[in-house]
Amino acid sequence: MALPAVLILTVLGGSSRAAQTRRVEEPSLALAALQAPGLDLARLNHFFDLARTRMAAVAAPRAATIAMPKTVTPPVLSPINRQKQELVVPPPVASPAYRHTFDVLLSHPEVTDRYDDLVLKYAEVYRLDPRLLKAVIAAESEFALGAVSPKGAHGLMQVMPATAREMGVDFGDLHDPEHNIQAGAAYIARLFGAAFKKFNLKGVRYQDAPLWIKERVIAAYNAGPRFLWHNRWFTQTKQYVRKVMLFYGSKVTELRRPPRRFWPSAASYPTDSATLY
Repeated sequence: MALPAVLILTVLGGSSRAAQTRRVEEPSLALAALQAPGLDLARLNHFFDLARTRMAAVAAPRAATIAMPKTVTPPVLSPINRQKQELVVPPPVASPAYRHTFDVLLSHPEVTDRYDDLVLKYAEVYRLDPRLLKAVIAAESEFALGAVSPKGAHGLMQVMPATAREMGVDFGDLHDPEHNIQAGAAYIARLFGAAFKKFNLKGVRYQDAPLWIKERVIAAYNAGPRFLWHNRWFTQTKQYVRKVMLFYGSKVTELRRPPRRFWPSAASYPTDSATLY
């Protein structure tokens, strides 16, 4: 049944007025509730503050994860760099032949200790371990001043003429003990410097270098500077490093430095040695 238009408009108008009345009354009711007797507004505010705190705690982990700086960890060495810090030649054990050599040399301190003052002098000049310097002399020439190798290395430390010139020593002075030790010590110091720069060793003295660095310097002294960087050493180079390290750990390389007035004349020193060869 169709309703008259006037009736429809009357109903709609009444509904609109009722809605407006509710919108006006709702704030009044809310205000009245807040003003009702016995209602503690402070406790109500505390309730809403606690709710906000709990919600913040739930969201906090994600925010903290984003805001926290990354943890700084020391760099991890690559397998290649870790390998370079390992000993290429394991710590050697003296064979009967080496022990015999040590006994022979120790029975002649006038030979083994003759150059101790020069070893100490140039070890201090170049900040080297004097025992390591003396070990190189023992391995290279067994303290024979006139030693000459088949390849042309000369003197106590078997210095090549070209290397001597680079170190500021003339070829004609290589059979002078002081100039020979000076040239050899200067070259060893140069190798240490190159190794320290390559492996970024700071705050460490040459004489306190780790054993793996000392091995590389010894190998480079024997076979060339490139052996500072890699582990593929010749068999002869490994044997040389083993020999120097055996002398380094023996009593032969102890620094006793006898008084100069008790040294024999240069003519009485051996110019060749056959204890190991």
